[in-house]
Amino acid sequence: MPLKVLIIGAGVCGPAFATMLRRSDPEHNITILERYPGIRHNGLQIDLRAWGVPIMQRLGLLDIASKRCVRENGLAIVDSKGRKHAEFGVNKSHTGQQSFTSEFEIMRGDLVEVLYEASLKDPKTGVSGEPESEDAPGVRYKFGTWPTALTQDEKGVDVTLSDGTTKRYDLVIGADGQWSRTRRLIFGEEAGLEMFKRLNLYSAYYTVPREPEDDDIARFYHVGGGRGIAVRSGDRPETQVYLMARTESEEVRRAVERQPVETQKAVFERLFQDAGWQWERFRKGLRESTDFYADSLGQVKAPHIVKGRVALLGDAASCASPVTGMGTTVSLIGSWVLAGELARHKGDVPTALEAYDANVRPYINEAQKLMPGIPWVMTVDSSWAVFLIRLLLSFFSFIKADKILFAILPEDKGGIKIPEYPETNM
Repeated sequence: MPLKVLIIGAGVCGPAFATMLRRSDPEHNITILERYPGIRHNGLQIDLRAWGVPIMQRLGLLDIASKRCVRENGLAIVDSKGRKHAEFGVNKSHTGQQSFTSEFEIMRGDLVEVLYEASLKDPKTGVSGEPESEDAPGVRYKFGTWPTALTQDEKGVDVTLSDGTTKRYDLVIGADGQWSRTRRLIFGEEAGLEMFKRLNLYSAYYTVPREPEDDDIARFYHVGGGRGIAVRSGDRPETQVYLMARTESEEVRRAVERQPVETQKAVFERLFQDAGWQWERFRKGLRESTDFYADSLGQVKAPHIVKGRVALLGDAASCASPVTGMGTTVSLIGSWVLAGELARHKGDVPTALEAYDANVRPYINEAQKLMPGIPWVMTVDSSWAVFLIRLLLSFFSFIKADKILFAILPEDKGGIKIPEYPETNM
């Protein structure tokens, strides 16, 4: 049974879910709201691993995405003079099992564009998703628009938009990030915010002009004092800089979370003022950057990700945190399960959402598992701890522990297979 669906958020999982929903039934009427004026073409480097790889393959998008991948060949641990203490290569198995550097490293904006284009014209079926009118089947995007209120009953959801209009939908999906407005609207402002569990880790991202010594090996530098710096260039014209700081300071939290860029820049410049290595270069880049982004890192722990006819998806439902490397993948597996349950239950939205809430949980729990020592091992405090971490990682690199570990681990994270939904035609 065709549904009238509203998706809030045009990041990774919004267009991905729309593509899957259209694949299962081309008659669905889908609207995607995005607060930003258009598709965001910027953003940090993300990757595909575990369930995300076969899902993209089944969508017919893996080869398309691969052509846009960043050619990064590993990760090195360096000291303040830039000397390498350890190096871990990329796993080129073309499967879900990946190393610290994934074979499928891709800029967020590039992946969003791939999924956005697929939602409008499915590359596997050739079916166009652009509707002829507002009531016609297909996928339409409304930029610069967001919900201000949700009111639902047993048969649908009335959504009041920022432009003052109100429209009714059979199903509403909140795919609007870790600070999800949708989550706060359905569970209450305070409860919605409290579902975000902080790791007391703050991260900033921006790009600086590439220099000759910036090659296809990413580098990580333990600063000490609960801080770390990573740089990545791959085959791109710019070098990405990542600043990480672990602290319980309320002052830092208030200066970073949902604050103006200039306020965020000031706190990171203060935190890293004695960082060493290439900090003078990175500080100049920080001050001049136009793509600076910073936030608090954590995980969304929601007891339920469904309320009535409204469901949460991606970071809004189950943010795994960038330190797990599973953010993109958990968005894709969530979209896969939700589209599958809707197809299986043939228009019975409440039953489908109840099944989604239960059946996606094992994947969320597995994706949110932190590796032992994370995030401490990335942001150690004392100089002795920095020395010991480098020594340990040097030993692991020498015996190629990463290759041994990733060779014996299952391709699907935790050994959990992707559920099969023949009804979706994927």
